[in-house]
Amino acid sequence: MKTYKNTLLYMAAGVAAAMSVSSCNDYLDASPDSRITVDTEEKVKALLVTAYPSASYVRVTELASDNADDLNGDLNGYYDRFSEQCFRWQEVTESDNESPAMIWQDYYAAIGAANQALSSIEGLGGDVTPELKAYRGEALLCRAFAHFMLANIFCQNYSKAYSATDPGIPYTTEPETTLDPKYDRSTVAETYKRVEQDLQEGMSLMSDAVYKTPRYHFNTKAAYTFASRFYLFYQKPDSVIKYSTLALGNNPDGVMRDYGAMNGMPTDNMQPRAMQYASAQEAANFLLMPVYSTDQYYFSGYSTGARFNNNSYIGRAEQFFATPWAPDEQMAMETQDMFRFYWFYSAAYNKFMLPKTPAYFEEENPNTHTGYYRTVVVALKSEEALLNRAEAYAIKGDNAKCLEDINRWTHNFIADSVEYNTYKYDEYWNYIYAKASTNNNLTLESIRAWAEKYDYYRPERPMPRKHLNPEWITLTEGSDQENLIQTLLLIRRIEFLHDGMRWFDIKRYGIKIYRRLINTSLNALELTDSMEYRDPRQAVQLPFEVRAAGLEANPGIDKSHTGDFSTWGGNGGAVEFGK
Repeated sequence: MKTYKNTLLYMAAGVAAAMSVSSCNDYLDASPDSRITVDTEEKVKALLVTAYPSASYVRVTELASDNADDLNGDLNGYYDRFSEQCFRWQEVTESDNESPAMIWQDYYAAIGAANQALSSIEGLGGDVTPELKAYRGEALLCRAFAHFMLANIFCQNYSKAYSATDPGIPYTTEPETTLDPKYDRSTVAETYKRVEQDLQEGMSLMSDAVYKTPRYHFNTKAAYTFASRFYLFYQKPDSVIKYSTLALGNNPDGVMRDYGAMNGMPTDNMQPRAMQYASAQEAANFLLMPVYSTDQYYFSGYSTGARFNNNSYIGRAEQFFATPWAPDEQMAMETQDMFRFYWFYSAAYNKFMLPKTPAYFEEENPNTHTGYYRTVVVALKSEEALLNRAEAYAIKGDNAKCLEDINRWTHNFIADSVEYNTYKYDEYWNYIYAKASTNNNLTLESIRAWAEKYDYYRPERPMPRKHLNPEWITLTEGSDQENLIQTLLLIRRIEFLHDGMRWFDIKRYGIKIYRRLINTSLNALELTDSMEYRDPRQAVQLPFEVRAAGLEANPGIDKSHTGDFSTWGGNGGAVEFGK
């Protein structure tokens, strides 16, 4: 496990080590606080490498979402206590590289590095050169991004009705200079206001020219995509459209993912495809973040994490086999050729996966061959900018432009036309075999037909559509607007599988989700919990060390939601698919 020597509330720990600019001066030459003086452009540039978090929130939010079930309960030994706590929406007490404590610590360490960079730039006379101007912009964007993600993990989602009183997170803007600084949480509304200030100023200072490897920095496309996410969560669709369009440019097709680059790779080993997905050469990848993580084993064909994961129960009924492009489940089962992004299913461990999490090992000691597991997270990408814009158009009621963006995504992700085997009965109830085909162009009519085919989700009868209960927009169930948003939420669920983003969509749209115990025969055995909009558990509890240092805890709950399968219409029998 990656660990730190210091567990103070906020830290810039590890900054000096990552800068690679220290001299070989002896101990007596060191400054009293053991920090390196950042007094040149090159040192500022090196310092900013540490302004990006090296911890991942993906497993916390992915397992908290509806992309996981409890498979076979205690009979399934492929799990750890940390993952179970995430899945059950409990306070996480286990230590792990992906734990809330590590997320909090590492994101604030990144913020500390950004603040030190900003202070050092001021010490150099301000952003008086093109390089320092760009570095100042990068530091502000890093600070905004880290605070924004912390707020969405550890707080309730932004709400015009509640955010003026919902606890936010401490927004730190100065380097830490005292041993025991005191902070307060302010509110979610104040946190968003300050993120916006940093975001806007940072974007005004950006320049891609100063980076040799821009995809590991806040380049212009990454910054504009972050802005589109921020304003989507901030419920400002006009700004979403503005910044998504800037990110995508005049030729959005030119920055769509090249799935053809993966097609020739072997399907028995998904790592080459995962490495290609997270490649710096892929035009769709706007911002990459190397992190300490073992997610590459959780979200792949290994046994690791098989108990709480995305399984065929979910993949068939709610994701890949229940799309507007597949006329029926048989079509999706017959071929994977419909999807240009090759999904895979591990029958041994009942995992339904996309190969997007590459595995790396950072060897620290070549003699003992010990070190850290690493992966690369695609933090911001062209697909997000496109889908953010499509959702903004849907919110504004511009169905034509929404469909245009939806189809730009589908034409890239879904094959143009797929012929498949189908089986049906003739008028004499003879079982006959036939050929059928599908295409990837969606219309309001085809989306309506998809919506009519599938009822709304029930735990015992899972469906791709779920009741939406956002307090920030009025949606009429069955309307074209709601159908388009349902389609987009399904697309986002597929596109962001293993990215941890589904959790935020659940919070934004007030989607009620459940905890189910199932078995490998797709028998739903028990409903163990449920979560509705603004459940206190949607704000991940602050780490114990942070609360012990005096920061206000998130409100808890005084009851659990439990129930037997029979209380929601089932009898423990096989799950039904389709209407």
